[in-house]
Amino acid sequence: MKYTLSERDVTGDIPLAHLTDNLDYNDLRESQACPISVQYNEIDLGDTDYGFDQQFHGKEANLYFERMNAFSEMSINDIIDNGVHSWHFHRTAVKGEIKKLFDRIDKNIAKANPLIFHFALDPNSKTVANREKGDRNPRIYFMVGYNGMIHPLFFDPFHELNPVEGI
Repeated sequence: MKYTLSERDVTGDIPLAHLTDNLDYNDLRESQACPISVQYNEIDLGDTDYGFDQQFHGKEANLYFERMNAFSEMSINDIIDNGVHSWHFHRTAVKGEIKKLFDRIDKNIAKANPLIFHFALDPNSKTVANREKGDRNPRIYFMVGYNGMIHPLFFDPFHELNPVEGI
């Protein structure tokens, strides 16, 4: 049997994924089955109103790192299959507020249709997020890259990008 190895197979280098990349189905399927690692090459540090340059309040920073720690022991498939719904871990379609946000960054992002998920920082919070009142219920948005890499994108402290009434 003959195998064709790519440079990535030989070197073990994992390429950085970008929001405008159109990862193929097999890359995405494989990535969702791999243990999660984090790359920060696409993080918003102030390009939009949902950048990570915003202040974290109270225990939000600690909760972020607790989630990253827990996720690093799982794959996306594990999180979905084991029904860890308490994390409010959901796929996010590239439409509505997310699409508008991407279009402000680069109109080619929506064409690439990256695989986006989000999760709640404090899944036990019953607070209804409201910017005017200062009531927070933050979500973190990330895209799926290669080989289990997730790329944090946005910090949404008031649950405005993908709102659900009453949450």
